[in-house]
Amino acid sequence: MDSVHREFDTDIQLKALAAELAGVFSIVHAPFLFAERVVPTPPESDDDPIRPLIHSFLWPMAQEGISHPVMNRVRRGPKSPVVPFRILISPLNEADRTLGFVAVLRTHDQEPFMPADLVTLKSRLGALNHALTERLDSTTGLLLRPAFEAEVLLRKRGRDAACVVYANLDQVHVVNEVAGFAAGDKAICDVARYWQSQLKPTGSIATHLSGDRFAAVLFGHTLNQARYWADATREGIQHLNEDETPSQITASLGVAVLADAESFQHALAAAETACRVAKERGRNRVELYVTGDQTVIRRHQQVHESRTLIEALENDHFTLYAQPIAKFAEAGQRCRHYEILLRVNQPDGGVTSIGGFLDAAERYQLLERLDSWVLEKVLTVLAPSASRLSAMGCSFAVNITGQSLSRPEFADFVRTQIKQHDIPSGMIDFELTETAALRNLKATRRFISRMSEIGTRVALDDFGTGLSSLMHLKDLDVHCIKIDGKFVRDVLSNARSRALIRALVQIAGEIGLETVAEFVETADIAASVRELGVQFAQGYFYGRPGPLADLQQELMADPIPAASTGSFAERKAAGARI
Repeated sequence: MDSVHREFDTDIQLKALAAELAGVFSIVHAPFLFAERVVPTPPESDDDPIRPLIHSFLWPMAQEGISHPVMNRVRRGPKSPVVPFRILISPLNEADRTLGFVAVLRTHDQEPFMPADLVTLKSRLGALNHALTERLDSTTGLLLRPAFEAEVLLRKRGRDAACVVYANLDQVHVVNEVAGFAAGDKAICDVARYWQSQLKPTGSIATHLSGDRFAAVLFGHTLNQARYWADATREGIQHLNEDETPSQITASLGVAVLADAESFQHALAAAETACRVAKERGRNRVELYVTGDQTVIRRHQQVHESRTLIEALENDHFTLYAQPIAKFAEAGQRCRHYEILLRVNQPDGGVTSIGGFLDAAERYQLLERLDSWVLEKVLTVLAPSASRLSAMGCSFAVNITGQSLSRPEFADFVRTQIKQHDIPSGMIDFELTETAALRNLKATRRFISRMSEIGTRVALDDFGTGLSSLMHLKDLDVHCIKIDGKFVRDVLSNARSRALIRALVQIAGEIGLETVAEFVETADIAASVRELGVQFAQGYFYGRPGPLADLQQELMADPIPAASTGSFAERKAAGARI
């Protein structure tokens, strides 16, 4: 949040009013419109006279009915000292209720207020009320996000406790599906009105973030007090329209401490994290952002990781790496097969494996965007030298995630990209993790079929981790299985791992599949898996991952064989199904 709040029309009008009436301060306090403005903003101090005057004197007076709108000399009580201001005040009314008040203050060394000044003040109320209403969402009656953040910055004082509450409704999508979007919209508005009614007594504020998400800042609340408020609100939401709504609306809420106004965005993210944990732990509950809670910590990390990935996607802050896949039968020759790996660029110039970000990418639905970015970038990098690399027998395996597999249009995207970059047949392979492939067999079969039409092969990665692997292997037209590294790592010491690898190799051989051993890190492991019949090996013993651009330069320095597999255009001319 900016250190200087956005100046709304309300602030401009209050400045003009103070100037017109020679006031040192002009005030609007309207809890029903989530507004509290003092112009100019008084300096922060423990003896600030303005806020106590507003909350303990002027606002109660406005609620009871203002009998003395011009107060040039007044005490809060019979034995209280004289208030150090001359006060001109008028209520903000709507129908039969008082929304708040507007006041102008002068010091005692200024001229007293006169009845004519009250006339001037009242003439400005209509425009002020309109400006205040413009800050509200017309659908829910809650503050719009910019006004909400401006209010936080203005109201939060370092000495006051405050908390952020983040709420996400649990069953709105069911209401939309069963009763239509109008019913879902009504449920959201009902929740907003209920939230508003719960907040008004506290003098706190709320906003409708979007869809079924809300946020509030509770001023003067400790974490425990905010939890009590959130739990009471949750229970109230649960019982809203129980007989009218086809599916019960509930809410999951997260609460975090707001240390100071400048930390609002961090506190909001923390409250959102706690809300996500509330959903994971059963929904319709309140969770606090507590630094010792490992689940909360992990969710907070994932929020940060997802933002890092989004920024990297938007700014191309990734680097493509490649790791060799060696063929035992071609020992001593330059490797021609590689797996493409993704690295995230770091501010210090280093790179980090994408592996640590995958949970966050899956949770926030970023995997398909990552898959698309990698494929398009790989093809762009390889396209200028594709014919030459293909003639050398080089192939590059790109990983595809379950989120991409589940979208039928992704296969069309792949085919279009390969065609546009004119990539030769057999140069690009795809790897699907066994878990992703078996999660949606229909989608996997569809993708494999679409790839085979253009001469692109598919391998099953991390094979051996699923209980039903062998049962489905006969139904998937893959060309290769990559044996999971956890079996390869202990092949020298674990007889069961050796037996499993031997069995997988035998089955693969009988149905015409190639085998790759992952995580081959020593010469002894390489010799062992080769003895068991594995055809290819991948791991640090054969080469660590390195930048794809560097590998491409090295490969281009090699001699060019005479044979070529043909470009995409040549394959199409030869009758391939494109």
